[in-house]
Amino acid sequence: KQVLRRYFEMSKTGFTGSLVSDAKVIASIKHGIISDYDAFFKQHAADNNLDWRFLAAIGWVESQFRPDVVSWAGARGIMQLMPRTARAFGLSIDQIDDPDRNIATAAKSIAHLDAILKRKVPDKVERQKFVLASYNAGIGHILDAIALARKYGKNPQLWNGNVAESLLLKSNPIYYNDSICKSGYFRGRQTVSYVANVNHYYSIYCSKIKK
Repeated sequence: KQVLRRYFEMSKTGFTGSLVSDAKVIASIKHGIISDYDAFFKQHAADNNLDWRFLAAIGWVESQFRPDVVSWAGARGIMQLMPRTARAFGLSIDQIDDPDRNIATAAKSIAHLDAILKRKVPDKVERQKFVLASYNAGIGHILDAIALARKYGKNPQLWNGNVAESLLLKSNPIYYNDSICKSGYFRGRQTVSYVANVNHYYSIYCSKIKK
């Protein structure tokens, strides 16, 4: 429980490699195949009640499906798992680069984030953005942003223009020192971009590939 609590309160920084053009992404989707790891995405998405295309979009933005990627912050593999995240879900560090186990553990953590956020964000489509933000930043910062949105008259159940804007406030000491913020300082711009990027590629996959 202590490891899980630390994971959900601390920020995660993933792969920072450049994204390729939409045209190349679309051209790479042949015969309904997104990557060499589609079987893993499908299996672990089904096990956790997720859309496999959503899971694949995360993998693409995190690592461009490269199992050997290690970020400067220590995130590893296709889904850029932090070692503390792996440990929280029972994955040992010597297995973290294995594509099957990496994707399986990421799917479990994403489903867990979804369950935590379900009461705060009832709409499933909208909640998906909060889940992505939490996967990238750590749920503690997103809960702070929800609290700030509520306090300053924004809608705490909407991401764009509301909680996303509140997350950006957490780089300002006036806001991150507020007693309602439990996780302290955070630069939210990368997370806001991350949410938009994953949803962008997810929409491409949905338009080209049947579920």
